[in-house]
Amino acid sequence: MLLAELTLQHPILLETLGRVPDIEVVWQETHRHEDRPTQMLCWILADDFDAVASAMADDPSVRDSTVVAALDGRRLFRVDFTDPTATVDVVPQLVAVGAVVDEAVGTAAGWWLRIQFPDRDAVESVYEFCRDHDIPVTVERLYEQTDWEMQHVPALTDSQRELLCEALASGYLEIPRRCSLAELAAELGISESAASERFRRGVRGLVEQTLGT
Repeated sequence: MLLAELTLQHPILLETLGRVPDIEVVWQETHRHEDRPTQMLCWILADDFDAVASAMADDPSVRDSTVVAALDGRRLFRVDFTDPTATVDVVPQLVAVGAVVDEAVGTAAGWWLRIQFPDRDAVESVYEFCRDHDIPVTVERLYEQTDWEMQHVPALTDSQRELLCEALASGYLEIPRRCSLAELAAELGISESAASERFRRGVRGLVEQTLGT
C-alpha cells in the first residue's frame, strides 16, 4: 500500500473555510442518498460559531447545516450539500481506484487528506481526475506503507505536527513548564482553544499509533 498526504482546494465548504479565522473542519463520514442531499458529519473547531453559521448560510456548497453535538469548544455538524453535480465529488473516484481516506481536515489552506492507495497508478488516476476537473491538488508526501508503519506511523496533520514540535521547543512539555498554552498559541498565531484542540488530537494520534487503540 501507498500512503499519500494531499492538499486539495476542493469547492466543498470552500467559502466557509476561507471566511472563518482559525477554523478546522475534521471529517468523520459522508452519506450519499438517491433521493436526498449528500450529508457529511464533521467536527468543527472555531472561536466564533456565529461566523461559522453565517459563512455556511452563504456557502454555495451547503444546502443546510445542523449542530448535533457540542463538546469541549467544538461542535459536531451534519451538513447537507447542494446538488452534487454543482461541485465535483472526488470520493467516487477514490472508491473506484480502491483508495481509503484515513483522515481529512479542512482549513483556510484547503483540505488536507491522508489516503491509503493500492498502488502508484491509483494515485496518478486521482491526481489526473482533480486536474481535469480544475481542482488544485498538491502531493505533500507519498511513501510505502509497511506492516510496521501501519502500526507506528503517527497520523498527524501539518498543523498538529507544527504545534507539537513548538510545544517541545518552547518548554511547554517540561516540568515545570517554561511556556503556557496561551504563549504557545500566540507563538503560532492561533487561538488558545485551537492550540488546545490540536495538541490533544496530535497526542491522541501519537498514542493510538504507538500504543494501540
